[in-house]
Amino acid sequence: MKKIFIIIALTLISLDYSHAQLTVAGEGIYIIPVGGFSGWFDKHYSGTIYLGQVRGRSSFLFGGIEFYKFYKENKDKLYYKDLNLELKIYGVGAEYRHSLIDFYFVNLYGVLGTGLYRWFGLRGEYSIKDSVGNVIDYVAERRYQDWGAGFWGGGGVEFKIIKNLSLNLNARYKIIVGEMWQTLILRLEQTSGFQWLGIQTGLQVKF
Repeated sequence: MKKIFIIIALTLISLDYSHAQLTVAGEGIYIIPVGGFSGWFDKHYSGTIYLGQVRGRSSFLFGGIEFYKFYKENKDKLYYKDLNLELKIYGVGAEYRHSLIDFYFVNLYGVLGTGLYRWFGLRGEYSIKDSVGNVIDYVAERRYQDWGAGFWGGGGVEFKIIKNLSLNLNARYKIIVGEMWQTLILRLEQTSGFQWLGIQTGLQVKF
């Protein structure tokens, strides 16, 4: 974890703010959990803001503070539909976008990134009842917390609206190292790795 933090810190420090062209991007995210993570949480929306640096015509280097809150349970996959689940993730990350094909108005690029995260999870308490409403078993709530590294990759397209303003559309696969255990009596499977597909779109301004 310390190595990941050092890499991110050096990346942010290495931005030459005095000479290079700076850029700010704000993007909305449509998050689709995958793997075991999708057995806990459903699709939802989020957002992020990046501060970065333009490196020539071919690459962008971004740094950002991230926050994700998963609170919408996947009722299609949960056995007990009213079970309360929640996950909050805080972190810092560094992202590199490199141009693959650059036309005058359109730029196709690849995305690679890494981050360090602190996360807090909750599996709420639950009372199991029989057919007439009598409680036959009780499961106490369980809380989780830990640090985890994150990694992601993908690709996107940038549409240049005017000289210093563009519209971005990209997709990426992201995974954050973490684990929330199974609860057999609730028929809740373990999730190893918080992983999702993210579809992002937003505006980017260069200064």
